Amino acid sequence: MAADSPLPPELERTTELDDAWRVANHGDRLAAVRRAARRLKDRIVASGRAVSVSTYAISSLPYPARFGLSGADRGLTPHVIMKNRMQLVQVDAGGRIVNILVNPTDPHRAQAAPFIRKQLDRYPRLVADWLRARLVHSDVATALRSAGVAPEDIDYITFDHLHVQDVRGLLGTVEPEPGRDAPTPALLPNAKLLVQRPEVDLFRNLHPMQRYWYVENCLAGVSPDKIVVLDGDYLLGAGFAIVRTPGHTDGNHSLVVHTDTGVWTISENGIAVECYAPEHSDNPRLRAYARHYDVEVILNGNTRERSNDQYTSMILEKTLADPSVARPEFPQTFPSSELQASPLAPGIRPTFEHGEIRHGVIQPKVPAAAGDRAASM
Repeated sequence: MAADSPLPPELERTTELDDAWRVANHGDRLAAVRRAARRLKDRIVASGRAVSVSTYAISSLPYPARFGLSGADRGLTPHVIMKNRMQLVQVDAGGRIVNILVNPTDPHRAQAAPFIRKQLDRYPRLVADWLRARLVHSDVATALRSAGVAPEDIDYITFDHLHVQDVRGLLGTVEPEPGRDAPTPALLPNAKLLVQRPEVDLFRNLHPMQRYWYVENCLAGVSPDKIVVLDGDYLLGAGFAIVRTPGHTDGNHSLVVHTDTGVWTISENGIAVECYAPEHSDNPRLRAYARHYDVEVILNGNTRERSNDQYTSMILEKTLADPSVARPEFPQTFPSSELQASPLAPGIRPTFEHGEIRHGVIQPKVPAAAGDRAASM
């Protein structure tokens, strides 16, 4: 990649967790991260609240049950069904509305990831085609139309990690993709990707244990000035933060948003809310697993790059999050791909689903030039 683009001025580096992540011993690191998380939460809350947050279902996907709940329960079929949802987050950054799309998966391009392709290849073609049609609920363009937000008004996109993601259709390319005659136009012409450096670096040479989960050309041909490479944790405007949560992938980060119900965290470290509080699960096998292994959380265990750190990251997320208003025994940890009850996967159902985050009212974005003219009058 070319040299890093300058960091946008609305990004403010936070350092509360830096020393904690440097602690060598895993047990000591967990304790240090837990303590530091409380200080970071105070800073996020003090920054203010987001202007608005709204949630849009994008797609569902079959997912190996042995991964989703770390083998604690496999149900009656070899897979569970998870629903992927996107958030549109609006924040105030110095008097300017900034629009951020959190986990804006392109459900059609995601099917190029070996994981999804091979999941569907297990079925006869007619069944696979039926599943593709049934499991795609919407797309980014449709969601934005329903929100009344123009694609050119999106400032940033970010994902908790880049498993199965392909951003070329969102950000466009400067050269033709393989098999095409012209560069790909951007759905979001003014958006930039916010991504941690380790997540970008892995595309130089994917390890065989990583290749199954990624669209290898996810970033190929995207202009470097559309990729903002992050080294750490950041506040972005009032009430929104990007916080490193390594383990599921080296470059995993969680999105944190402060709303009128308190602080939420968004990631795929756990696939159900009860994974962060298994002692309150209606599923006796989850409760028994947590008691047997004496653990506080149940990992989404499809990758084993840094499992100890993934556990610590989930503790970080539940420490940052406030209790759910509807079910205070569960934290406001929002799985970006959340376990669903489905006739396609009988035998496992979530105890409780957040389903969505709703906060505030979506505001129109005033063009910078118009804002400047108004300010000068």
